[in-house]
Formats: sequence, structure tokens, C-alpha cells
Amino acid sequence: MNFFRQSFFVVFLIFVLSFVTAVSSTAATGIIPLEQIGEVEKLLYGSPQNIPMVKRIADIEQTVYSEKQSGSIVERAEKIINDVMISSEGEPSLLFLLNTVGWSLNGRVGRGTIVERLENLEMMITGTKGEGPLWDRIKNLYKVSISGKEIPVKKVTIPDDQLIRIKLLESIDSGQSYTGQLIPYEVVNDITIEDSLVIPSGMKGYLKVSDIKSAGKMGKDGDIKISFKKLMQLDGNYLSVELNEEAQEENKSQKLAIGASLLGTALFGLPGVVAGYFVEGEEEKIPAGSEFYIQSNGSQEAFGLLVNND
Repeated sequence: MNFFRQSFFVVFLIFVLSFVTAVSSTAATGIIPLEQIGEVEKLLYGSPQNIPMVKRIADIEQTVYSEKQSGSIVERAEKIINDVMISSEGEPSLLFLLNTVGWSLNGRVGRGTIVERLENLEMMITGTKGEGPLWDRIKNLYKVSISGKEIPVKKVTIPDDQLIRIKLLESIDSGQSYTGQLIPYEVVNDITIEDSLVIPSGMKGYLKVSDIKSAGKMGKDGDIKISFKKLMQLDGNYLSVELNEEAQEENKSQKLAIGASLLGTALFGLPGVVAGYFVEGEEEKIPAGSEFYIQSNGSQEAFGLLVNND
């Protein structure tokens, strides 16, 4: 009887510990904004860090503030996300400020991580790379380069089906590309709503190769299908984009069917997917530099830079 009680207690203890661990893990995953922290790391360093969360938060704080922030790990994570990516009226994010400086000086947003872009702008303006917290360096760069004026931020609505012209930065080849591959592109022209810049030229996004088949024998055609990930706005928020009817019609009217190599090819398929790019017995290629239109999928509020502030 004593053995039975001991065995029961051991089994019960294991069950309780397993349940508590599972609940704690689930709670942590649900509370700590893991995805957004990963986005911040991609902006700062180029990719998410594969280290414990406490170390990830500490590293970002060192980069952005040069010191540990107060509060719980969740509060510190939320502060980082708000400061780096989330803009509001009167409180532009770090990313908003950096994008504004880059666009004001070069007419477009530069490529690279936040750190790389900041260093390039510092070298352009002052001739030396700055030191200290990233937050202070970006704010100082804004004051030096744009006369110290308060940044004019305006809340606007990006309409549904807003056309956006983009350019591929890498080629897609049905003989070499692979399903799941991310292909970078950049916005060609500024998108301005109500005199406010919401998506500057040079803003980088990615499309995804959703399915691909290489050409084969017996006249088998090459087949490329692509879909789109969300495109970042000037304010750091993301806009859902697709290749829907309006964009397809604009591509046809300007003969921009995903590049000159595909002129005359029919566009069809589900929203956000380009299907049916076939070449009899040959691989299909969409060269880097190809330009075409995509469009916003649904209206969305955005904080823009008021560019006509007379």
C-alpha cells in the first residue's frame, strides 16, 4: 500500500510539473511579442537572433539605448517595439525618423539594416560614424539634416486598391529558383496620400515563390507562381499587398507583365498569385530589374510625412 501511494505521488507530481511547464511556456509565448521582436532584429541586424529571449532583449537595448530599460521582460520588449517601429501623431518611431532623413536627402529610402543605413547617412552628412545609443544618433541626425524642425506627421488612410509600382532586385528562374524562396523588390515611385508620404521610393519588400516547376521533356512548360508578403510603410507598420485586377490591368496597359520577357502572357489565378507563365519546353525567367504594379489589399490607416506643409 505504501508503494502504491509513493508511485501515485510520483506520477501525480510529474503530471503537475508537466502541466505547469506547458502552461508557463504557452503563457510566455502568448505574452512576449516574439514575432515583433524578430522583426526588430531583422531591421537592426538583418535577421532574428538565435539566442535566449533575455539575451535578445538585452542586446537590442544595448544597441538602441546603450543601457538596460526598467520593467519586466514583457514591458521591455513592448517598449522596444513601440520605440523602433510604432509611430503616432507627435511621436514618430525610430524607423520613421530614419526613413524621413534618408528620403529627404536622397529622394528614396536606402537599402540595408537600420545600423548600416544610419552609418551611411552619418558619413554623408558629418563625415564620421556616430557613437552612442542608436536612438540618440538618429534623432540628432534628423535635427542636423532637417533644420531642427518638428517632424510633420499626419494620419491618413491608404485606400483599397492603391497601385504601387515595384522593381525586382533578383531574378526568378524556373530552373534555379525554389518554392518558398523570398525575392526582394523595391518601390519605384513615392506613394503620397493627402500630401503625406506613406510609402517612399526605395522601400524594400519581398515576394514569395509559392510554387515552381522547371521545364521538362515532351514539351513540358516551366511554371512560376508567386505571392506577396506585406509591405512596410514609412511609419513602420505593414500594408497587405496583392496582384489583383486593377494592378493586372495597369500592367497590361503599360506592357509591364512582370518584365519585358513576359509581354503578352495572360495573368490569372487567385488574388496575390501570378499563375500560368509558360514557355514551351524552356525555363521561364523573370529578370532582375523587371517592373510591375501591385496594389493594396484593403484600406489601412497610416502615419505619413506631410510633404506639402505650407
